[in-house]
Amino acid sequence: MSTLDALLKRPELGLRLLTPEAAHPAGVESALVIGAADLAGWPASDLDALQRVLVILPLSPRTPPGPILAAVRRLGRLGGEGVTGAVVACGLPEERESTLQALTASACREQLPLLLARDEPSRVGARIMKVVRDERARAAARAVDDYREMHREAARPDGLPRLLRWLARRVAGSVVLLDGAGAVLHAFPGLPGDVLEQAAGEVDRVLTGRAGSAAADLASGVVHVEPIGTVGSAGVLVVTRHKRFSPDTRSLIGDASRLLGLHWIAEGGARGRRAELAEAQTREAVLHLLMTGHLDAARRVAVVLGPSLAEEVRVYIVECPTEARDEAVSHCERASGWRAWIVRCPVYTRHIIVLAPASDTAGLGESLRAHAGRRGGVNVGVSDVVALREVASAYGQAFHALAVARGSAEGYARFSPRGDLAALVRPRGYAWARATLEPLSGYRPKRAQDPDAAELTVTLQSWLDFFGGAARQLKIHRNTLAARLRHIERLFGRPLQDLETQSRLHLALRVLDGPDGGGDPVALDVLLDDPEVRRWADTQVSPLLQQDPELYVKTLRVWLANDARIEATAAALGISVPGTRKRLTRVEETLGRSLLSGPSARYDLWFALRVHGARPEYATGG
Repeated sequence: MSTLDALLKRPELGLRLLTPEAAHPAGVESALVIGAADLAGWPASDLDALQRVLVILPLSPRTPPGPILAAVRRLGRLGGEGVTGAVVACGLPEERESTLQALTASACREQLPLLLARDEPSRVGARIMKVVRDERARAAARAVDDYREMHREAARPDGLPRLLRWLARRVAGSVVLLDGAGAVLHAFPGLPGDVLEQAAGEVDRVLTGRAGSAAADLASGVVHVEPIGTVGSAGVLVVTRHKRFSPDTRSLIGDASRLLGLHWIAEGGARGRRAELAEAQTREAVLHLLMTGHLDAARRVAVVLGPSLAEEVRVYIVECPTEARDEAVSHCERASGWRAWIVRCPVYTRHIIVLAPASDTAGLGESLRAHAGRRGGVNVGVSDVVALREVASAYGQAFHALAVARGSAEGYARFSPRGDLAALVRPRGYAWARATLEPLSGYRPKRAQDPDAAELTVTLQSWLDFFGGAARQLKIHRNTLAARLRHIERLFGRPLQDLETQSRLHLALRVLDGPDGGGDPVALDVLLDDPEVRRWADTQVSPLLQQDPELYVKTLRVWLANDARIEATAAALGISVPGTRKRLTRVEETLGRSLLSGPSARYDLWFALRVHGARPEYATGG
């Protein structure tokens, strides 16, 4: 990826940095010419599109200083959100140099890198984009070469130490491999001073599964920590050097850690450890097949590993400390008579998912209730009995019940059904759902290796349910997830961070998950303007109205209006972030639904409050 430093060193671009004290290491993925007046008219929700963008601001002798000064201030405030910087493209006469000085002073105050190019704006943008494209092509070629080189090193008889030596040379730093207990196995070119002591917190978070990776600034430089292995990390890779890691270097370290994990499993791990890992991954695969509707494939795999999958099941989610998961799994196995399908959750490291046959759940439920009552930090959420094909729905039920269990004295809760909006609108809404998702379902990749519509749809469904945890659920790198989400955004032409967009897509996916309702597409407002839907909305909101509507409904409305962002909600309410979180936790307990973690009820509540607020008798409520 190109950087400001790299662009400044290209004489053909003619760029001069006006604010050296505001320089930062952010990369440049694109350059965009935006007039000051146009930028002032952009809604805040569209400004996310400027991440890693170098904005080119035209400045002519006739341009008044006010609008462009306002543009610099606005871009400066967005610097923390990923705006790389701004280029003033101008041909100002000497008597207007004071305008340039005022822009420089404003950019310094806002800590915004400001550059000068004395040329026509479109030519400046075209030249910068050519450099960015060329660098992107070179980076892609380097990544391919690096991956091939890593594979060659790993394939040798002493592949593990050779791969570590290669990585240390490639990043110009030190590489340390630790086992699951934190003991040093390899260090190249040597153990780097007291780095391990300084980074002990980051190493512990990755080893215990509380973080997928970690990074920190140390007195002697920077450190990046990646896990080796997947289920209960077998070890960690610690990479340190004096200067910061670029995004490309962080991706290289992630690729190396995954290759080390494969090598560890193939050669370095004990036979029993490999068998446990393979079984855990197989169980995760069966759960994933069930969640995505591939019942036949799930049954075929499950019958080999055992036990076989029942036609009707009840889902339990057991939440416990990470170090107690093995004990909890053993308890679930014994309590179910070894008839339940038990999976260590790939998304939430403190969760165990239990699919118990509907005919054998009474004893298991009572045993788990007693287990939660006896052990501190253990909570259990329980779904209704569902057909095997509805496991995804039952998982959501158990997750919502778990949110209630955390606030109960016994740490155990059953799901309280409040109806299903998708089932209510499906008879007339199937065509609407199909039309809503058509930009995605009709997508055809240009290259065979790119994800197709089905793969992107699964990615979208997982992200709507688990957000950042979707990478772990889908077994893909977080950068791959981010790239797919950006691609999905381009297909729909709307930002996925917008809660209304999320809610519409989530409902459309759920509607298409049932039988075809037929008919012609109708507007969403028409689908929601229905007596059954209004009764459903009343059912969702009524528990809050019976408590403290001014407090709870207002908090919920503001939270949803701010796209479920805690910090923005706290600012809008004029209270602290912990206070806002506490209010939302009370809303969770009152509704019996999860809000702050996915799968979240935020989408149902967005629709419920939209329907609820459209009725005259509730127009001023909350």
